[in-house]
Amino acid sequence: MSSRFFALQPFTPLAIALRRWVIVGTCCLLLFAGFSAVDTSAAIAANSPTLLAQVNRTSSPQKSNAAADTQEEATVALMPPDIQRILDRGRLIVAVLGNDNAPFFVETENGQADGLDIQLAQALADQLGVDLELNRSPDTFNGVVETVYYRGADMAISKISRTMKRAVRVRFSHPYLQMRQGLLINRLLLAQQTNSDNVIETIRGLTGDVGVIEGSSYVGFLKQKFPQATIVELASWEDIVTAVSAGDLLAGYRDELEIKKVVKTKPDAALQLQTAVLTDTQDALAMVLPWESTHLLAFTNQYLDNLATEYTVDGILEEFADYLSAS
Repeated sequence: MSSRFFALQPFTPLAIALRRWVIVGTCCLLLFAGFSAVDTSAAIAANSPTLLAQVNRTSSPQKSNAAADTQEEATVALMPPDIQRILDRGRLIVAVLGNDNAPFFVETENGQADGLDIQLAQALADQLGVDLELNRSPDTFNGVVETVYYRGADMAISKISRTMKRAVRVRFSHPYLQMRQGLLINRLLLAQQTNSDNVIETIRGLTGDVGVIEGSSYVGFLKQKFPQATIVELASWEDIVTAVSAGDLLAGYRDELEIKKVVKTKPDAALQLQTAVLTDTQDALAMVLPWESTHLLAFTNQYLDNLATEYTVDGILEEFADYLSAS
């Protein structure tokens, strides 16, 4: 076996076959190593996802930290903007009428706000994990709606009736209280109108001066329900009750809760006043939100849907009876 023999052999069929086997064997080894690495990772992932995450972090800590930062940034970016504003501020701002209206919102003896609407507002703030701030600058119910429209509050919970006119500018939540509309009528003036006619028919065709709260939904309700009546807008319900009792107004028009509240708190007024609840009407109270706050609206509706209590007029009057006597 001389060196010349080895120099000539690569060109023989045997040498060529050996070379092919060497090349194939080398490729197989490389492929096997690659599949083993993939199988090992798959096995780790199947048996212990945490272990796989640890292996990946160990093998490339810089890449892992960058991915974690990116994921955290993405999580923050995915937060709905109407919710994020509240979380960044740390407060839920709720608009409420400036004047107390028991049992919905009152200022207690210790200077704290309470009532049904205040409790609902506090519950929503608690669900968001932020503090509650009340904006009580509005002096009319329409002013409360305008405060939300112009972004002076995240929402309003202030005994606001859902109306089509308001729905053009803001969004309403699901109703949290369904009421009927009612009349507080001066007995003497009603008798003068009734004569021999049926009282119910007289009320249906009501004419004369009827008082409603200025800037409230009942201005529009009165136009719809009693088109022949003369609308008299006064600053407060107390002013209307006084005017009806004195005979300066034929009637006052408001929701059944306020009508029943007069009967409860002014028992002597029954001698001068007659009440009527209109069974073919409704007054749905809802929360008010800016038109673009779609996620906050969904959040609010979800809370209302999950409430274990279904509020009723009589139930609210009983629960907050102490505030009625003080108002």
